[in-house]
Amino acid sequence: MPRPAPRQSLSEQLAAQIRNAIVDARFAFGEALSEENLAEAFEVSRTPVRQALGLLQMEELVVVVPKSGTYVFTPTLEDISELCDYRAGLELQAARLACRNSGPELARALAELVEGMQEACSREDMQQYGRLDTQYHLALFERCDNRYLERGYRLILGRVAALRTQLAVRAEGEPDRSLADHLQLIELIKADRGDEVESVLFDHIQRTKDNYLAAFAKHSSATQTGLSQLRGKLGL
Repeated sequence: MPRPAPRQSLSEQLAAQIRNAIVDARFAFGEALSEENLAEAFEVSRTPVRQALGLLQMEELVVVVPKSGTYVFTPTLEDISELCDYRAGLELQAARLACRNSGPELARALAELVEGMQEACSREDMQQYGRLDTQYHLALFERCDNRYLERGYRLILGRVAALRTQLAVRAEGEPDRSLADHLQLIELIKADRGDEVESVLFDHIQRTKDNYLAAFAKHSSATQTGLSQLRGKLGL
């Protein structure tokens, strides 16, 4: 069963809001993040902002360049390829364990998420679709009963989610193709066909990697913003 999140400090709360803005593609790859502007937008001192950016640096969501500033990470083609391959290794093992340990519960949870994803598609709300897509794959780890697998996945979760939102909507045939995979996985889990679950999931992630690489090769930009726009991006 999913475990409740511990109480967050101010810096963790700020990190969560900045993380969400990056994941939702409200900040572009390579966009500058000013401590001063963030502190003003959040109406806090610079200390918790600096701590929040430090947390995001550990997740490799931001890059601190000495004497220059802090920037949203910009992946390379090699980064995208290696991250997807690493994700596949973790996710296939999590799926194997989750199907074995709690297949019926997992299928119900995934079906509920897919309903929300279909609704998001009908509204053309790709940010919400991306959030639910992230929850769909995270559900495998929350039900695999292996803390180390879940911990390993959460270390890359922010980057995976950001790539999904920044690049998946630009990929040809998406999100219809990924949604079809999600539905097929649910039916295979219900039928207790674990080997086929792993096969479809592997193909799904590999196709995702190919889509991300193609989309990133075509689209890569960085922008800067004023304070009013910054507050909007942070949802303030």
